[in-house]
Parts: sequence; C-alpha cells; structure tokens
Amino acid sequence: MFHWFVTTLQHHPELAIFLTLAIGYWIGNLKIGNFSLGSVTGVLLAGVLVGQMDITISENVKSVFFLLFLFAVGYGVGPQFVRGIATNGAPQALFAVVICFICLAAAYIAIKVAGYDVGFGAGLFAGSQTISASIGLATDAINRLGLPADKAKEMLNQIPVAYAVCYIWGTIGTGWILSKIGPKLLRIDLVAECKKYKAEMSSGEPETGMGSVWHAITMRAYQIAADGKTVGMTVAEAETFIPD
Repeated sequence: MFHWFVTTLQHHPELAIFLTLAIGYWIGNLKIGNFSLGSVTGVLLAGVLVGQMDITISENVKSVFFLLFLFAVGYGVGPQFVRGIATNGAPQALFAVVICFICLAAAYIAIKVAGYDVGFGAGLFAGSQTISASIGLATDAINRLGLPADKAKEMLNQIPVAYAVCYIWGTIGTGWILSKIGPKLLRIDLVAECKKYKAEMSSGEPETGMGSVWHAITMRAYQIAADGKTVGMTVAEAETFIPD
C-alpha cells in the first residue's frame, strides 16, 4: 500500500505538491496552548517529509512557486515598509543596516563552526534569518561557479533542506527570544512597554489613508426613491420583497 502511494506521487508530482500544502496547513493550524507554527512553517515541514519519497519536481515549477511565494510576501509586507520609511525613515534605515550586519555575521560564524559547504550554508542563512529571497541569489551563484553538474546539483538540493529545517528556528526562536530572553536581558516589563507603545501610536490623527477599525456605533442607511417599489412598506416587508 505504501509502495503504491509513493509510486503514485513519484509519477504525479503535482499530487505531492498539493498534498504538501494540505498537510502543511493542517500542521500550521495545530495549537499547543497559545502556540502554533503557522502555515508557512507547517508547509516547509511537510515538504521535508514528503520530499523523502524521492519525488522529482520540474525546475520551472520550482521557480514559479518560489516567485509566487516572494510576491505574496512582498505584497503583504510592502505597504507597511513604505509607511514605516515615510514616517520614520532614518532610524528604520539605520536599524536595517545593523540587523543585516548581525544576521550575516551570525550565520557566517554558524556555518564555519558547523563546517557546512556552500549549499547547506546558503540554506542555513536563508532559513535561520527567514530571508527566502536569498535562495534565488544562492542558486544563481552556485550555477555560476563552474562546478561539475553532479556537484552543483548536490549543492542546489542541499539548500531547501537546510532552509526548511532552519526556518523553524528562525520563526520560533525569534519569537521566543523577543518575548522571553530579550526583555529579561534588557530588564523591561514587556506588557507595560507594549501598553505604553500602543498609547503612543494610537494618539493623535491616524496616518494618511488609514482609519480606526473600532466604531462605537455602526449603521447603514438607504435612500428610497419617491416612486420606489418599497415605498410604504415596513422593514420586514421590504426584506421579504428583496431577500438579498
């Protein structure tokens, strides 16, 4: 039965893709207390498991799905990035430079200590820092090294494995450090600071193009034409007359 299942997925890799998505979303929605992995991490874990069945995916399909993932991330984060730069540009730019340096240095040290080659190193960097776009850069760089085809393919196959495994720590570890370790090292009350920050950010007029999602009273009014079919009807009669 299992052999038939594996053979079917190997002959129909599109089924493996959608199976990975289904399992990943299911894993991502599982909650242990208040903690959940999320859909992205869940799909990556499912991909690692399903990938053990030696399923070959077209390079074109890999590229298309990877670009769709990057587009979705940029489409969701882009507006926040632009608003942040427009309102508080200089500190944000300086913070970005510092973070880039720290992320690169930390990953480089970990790669050297672990003795990883280019493939695993690129995957470790992309996953631990959750910088998916670097996979494309690493892939292009490996292809330009002029290595033998087998060696280049081996390195390229190492990237997604290391990326998927390290992405878990890049997601969970970051949240754990920011919520638990960081406040203790800085000796701050995270709850009190969050309330203070919320009060500061919610004071005054909202940013251009943004409105409050909270309203004391929400209502909807309709203007009926003088010769309308619902003139003289009660609300109940009008709703029956026009159910939708």
